[in-house]
Amino acid sequence: GKAACFQKPKPAKGKAEAHFSLVHYAGTVDYNIFGWLDKNKDPLNDSVVQLYQKSGLKLLAFLYASHSSAEEAGGGGKKGGKKKGGSFQTVSAL
Repeated sequence: GKAACFQKPKPAKGKAEAHFSLVHYAGTVDYNIFGWLDKNKDPLNDSVVQLYQKSGLKLLAFLYASHSSAEEAGGGGKKGGKKKGGSFQTVSAL
């Protein structure tokens, strides 16, 4: 079925192309999906990776067996590095 919180975007002239709209408590927000996979690559918490590696579910343990930690990947917790977060970028933020 159709939910009222999902809508077809109605972008204003001069605005970036929106692919869908969500009705939030504060209003309707248009979203553009281009680059989502590239923008949202926050590292997994090391304790979560370790938990997955020790999982009794063989597939889950296999998928994370060779996963490196954030420090090994160069994320080393330095101030001034990549900001935490990684939520969607709205069309209005483009």
